[in-house]
Amino acid sequence: MLTTSILKPASRPVISSAASTAPQSLPNPPLRAQRAPAVAGSFSDLVEEPMTATAMPADQFWQTIERAARSDHDPDVHLDALRSVLRELSTEEIISFEVAFRRYLNEAYTWDLWGAAIVINGSCSDDGFEYFRRWLVSRGRDVYEPALADPDSLARLEMRPGPYDVWEFEEIYYVAKEVFEEKGGEGDVRDYSEREAGLGGPGPSGEPFEDDDHHLARRYPNLWRRFRAESLG
Repeated sequence: MLTTSILKPASRPVISSAASTAPQSLPNPPLRAQRAPAVAGSFSDLVEEPMTATAMPADQFWQTIERAARSDHDPDVHLDALRSVLRELSTEEIISFEVAFRRYLNEAYTWDLWGAAIVINGSCSDDGFEYFRRWLVSRGRDVYEPALADPDSLARLEMRPGPYDVWEFEEIYYVAKEVFEEKGGEGDVRDYSEREAGLGGPGPSGEPFEDDDHHLARRYPNLWRRFRAESLG
């Protein structure tokens, strides 16, 4: 039986603003302050969001992610590959990459994906769900977008587990900060992004799952068939 107990999350803001609405080219983009667009039912409906930089266009962001993911046979090599790709960018472009990365993480802050992570990994704490979403973004657009629409579709993936034999990848999110500092960027590159989902405000979007094996089996039938006997964790 899967261990479905989770560390109950503190209320988290839900921010859903697609990076694909950003400008279509960004060769050496000027930074400009803007507010994250308000989406009905999102945290930005309730409180005023901090000013953020412009996100990297979706096509450019996913090309960057997917170039690095070609080296996913080893987590350390994958991290080095992303470092190499980001070193080709200006500090302004690294900021725009970080802004897009944060937005995709925030969009994936849903109950549907959290329940799926529990079935896949055997359990999933608050931090574990953050690392699961980082892993999901690191896999590229062809994994991220179908999973967002239908988390049960993850059952079709034949993916290597992350560094700790689960579908998590904590370290991938630190690479932009590292390269930004290496290239002489001022401050923490993450400070240019919208607020991280989970730091006060509403919880994940969507319908909460029940902490019950029967409920999870009904909600994620394909994931349950694949992972019920032996979850990754």
